[in-house]
Amino acid sequence: MRKVEAYTLFSGSGGNAAYIKSGSDEFLIDAGVSCRALERALCDLGTSLSNIRAIFITHEHGDHVRGLEIIAKKHKLPIFVNSKSASVLKAQCRYVEDLITIKMPGDKVYLADTMIESGDTPHDSAACSCYRITLADGTKLGYATDIGYLNSGVSEILSGCDYIVVESNHDLDMLRKGPYPDYLKRRILSDSGHLSNKTCAAFLPSLVNFGAKSIVLAHLSKENNEPSVAFTESRIALNSSGIRIGIDDVLGDVALCVAEVCSPVKVIV
Repeated sequence: MRKVEAYTLFSGSGGNAAYIKSGSDEFLIDAGVSCRALERALCDLGTSLSNIRAIFITHEHGDHVRGLEIIAKKHKLPIFVNSKSASVLKAQCRYVEDLITIKMPGDKVYLADTMIESGDTPHDSAACSCYRITLADGTKLGYATDIGYLNSGVSEILSGCDYIVVESNHDLDMLRKGPYPDYLKRRILSDSGHLSNKTCAAFLPSLVNFGAKSIVLAHLSKENNEPSVAFTESRIALNSSGIRIGIDDVLGDVALCVAEVCSPVKVIV
């Protein structure tokens, strides 16, 4: 097994979770599916929840914490979360009283071989965090989903990262013409909603210019997006800036792919 590895395990409104191995550290970002589903996904990667040292939660919405209560009961893991989301989780979940709160953006958490720095993400939760992770080999991984708009906190966390997972939630035309009620469309399009393909794509060239080697588009809407649509919009934006995408064995300036709903996708290439 490599010294550093990272995968999105689940991505989208049905549930979100990512796995990171950094030297002797193994940990998760979010636990938005059942404990059983997470265990199966980790088993497919040759590990298990018994090897996980910590879980970092972005925010308290169900698609990011659905499995947390059972995992906390069975495995007694340290769970790191921003202080406002922690207050909600303590009221909702019986077995997560001992949450370790991240009190403010910029706080750092140190594991044995890893440093995790938090940032503030605009979203309609009590609060929402993105993460910049310095891995055991010195490379940096950025993780940001559930983004209403690209504030300075998200930009600072992701800029300079070698590997990035970033939200590309919806296609604007698909959302506007789609089946969602008007109030939900307004929520998604608001500054506390989700990031569109268009806004995400426009952001990517600057991330590559700051050193990104691999980008995974994540948290795609099942109803208002398609992987090929999100990928194409990002590819066009990158190509228009003179940035080449690596395809198969052909090297480019950056690797680009889309997270699967419920299958592991490699973040570090």
